[in-house]
Amino acid sequence: MRFQHPGCDVHYELEGPADGLPILMIHGFGCQLEIMRGCMEPAVATGKANERLLRVYVDLPGHGRSAKADLTLASSDALVACLLALMDHVAPKRPFAVAGQSFGGYLALGLATQHPERVLGLGLVCPLTLPDLGARQVEKLELIRHDNAFLATLSDAERESFLQLAVRADRQTWERFATEEAPGFSAANPAFMDAVDEHLPLSLSVDDALAEQPFEKPTLILCVRQDAMVGYRDQLRLIQHLPRCTYAVLDISGHNLQFEQPELFTSLTVDWITRLLSQPAFEA
Repeated sequence: MRFQHPGCDVHYELEGPADGLPILMIHGFGCQLEIMRGCMEPAVATGKANERLLRVYVDLPGHGRSAKADLTLASSDALVACLLALMDHVAPKRPFAVAGQSFGGYLALGLATQHPERVLGLGLVCPLTLPDLGARQVEKLELIRHDNAFLATLSDAERESFLQLAVRADRQTWERFATEEAPGFSAANPAFMDAVDEHLPLSLSVDDALAEQPFEKPTLILCVRQDAMVGYRDQLRLIQHLPRCTYAVLDISGHNLQFEQPELFTSLTVDWITRLLSQPAFEA
């Protein structure tokens, strides 16, 4: 599907009942919606939550099938405004939850802090919380589990791309990487991404906004010990302003925890979804 609006032109896909609780799924920098669909649909299918949730998967401007984007959208503030316009189109005036991975987690925090009356819950997967790369406390990338015999079957280019963030490298994680993450790398618009990188900080600081008004709705923050992109320490500072937050740090995984630790990811995400649906307004 296509949503076109002044200042916003994006591809999006819907799953689930039109009258279900909407959840906006936001992928990370340089990816596309498949990386969120691949991890969220198995979690949603558990316990038949798929019958109660309207999942909104979007290719961010400059990414995937939204790659031909106007550079006026190349900032975190503009992307948050575009995502809100999309949700106003899909679920007019209705509150919604947000799940975001990496940079998508930063945009999810932007939605929650700028529009707290609309956002019912936050699910954050290895979220970016500090836009300044030099300020982040990141970890050393360490390949802990790997199948050398399988890695030898990949081309040099495939292996190099795969191992850039990998902590667990085997056939299973490669297949998830190749189908859910790698296609986004080739589809993304480099000029747009460079422009976003220059305008990465939200104008309203997440820390300042949460300090002024804590987010008191079901929240999940999933991090990993071996994350060389965003680490796990910086996210911890947020939970003092997130009284309904589950914060977990997983071992033997890098920035792609959703397919390096899929069972734990699904279990913790199912718990978050259960908490979302257990709010008084959505109890069956």
